[in-house]
Amino acid sequence: MKMIEIRPATIADSLFVARCVCMALHNEPSAEDLPLIASICERDDVLYSYRHALIGWLDGEPVGLCLAYPGDDYHAVRLRTFALFEQLWSDKGEADKNDDMDLENAEDETGPGEYYIDSLAVLPQYRRRGYARLLMQAQMAHGLRLGYPHQTLLVDPDNPDAQQLYQQLGFTYESDCYDSGHIYWK
Repeated sequence: MKMIEIRPATIADSLFVARCVCMALHNEPSAEDLPLIASICERDDVLYSYRHALIGWLDGEPVGLCLAYPGDDYHAVRLRTFALFEQLWSDKGEADKNDDMDLENAEDETGPGEYYIDSLAVLPQYRRRGYARLLMQAQMAHGLRLGYPHQTLLVDPDNPDAQQLYQQLGFTYESDCYDSGHIYWK
């Protein structure tokens, strides 16, 4: 396995951040929507900010991303983030794509004192080479440097590959978490 270089994302990486976050959320945006989503990732005050991302590079090309942040003000930041998405769809004249989500009353994925690993994505041509593990380890180390020993994430109970990776990295089941119409394991 060739080693990747892992570095913090910059604002210039916002399009790649947007692409990877969409991949992690199993959402394939249109070529028209991706730059609009990237404009949200350029902000400092949203969940999916480039400032929360570490990117893996191989031979000068990005191969994947791990995005994480402290959960201390998660609820307010989540409301802000999804309000921006709502505005984006509204400006395009599309129906609210988040209309099945009750964001104000939805269960928070993370909270105070936690470092939340939100999104992990590796481009398809680079998968099964250990890059996801390296990105996770780098992001977990970053959380520790920030003073967050309690690190959390959500995993789909129907994704045994992700479960295995997270268990190998020391994550254990805490509880169920209902998010976007689906039960995840925290």
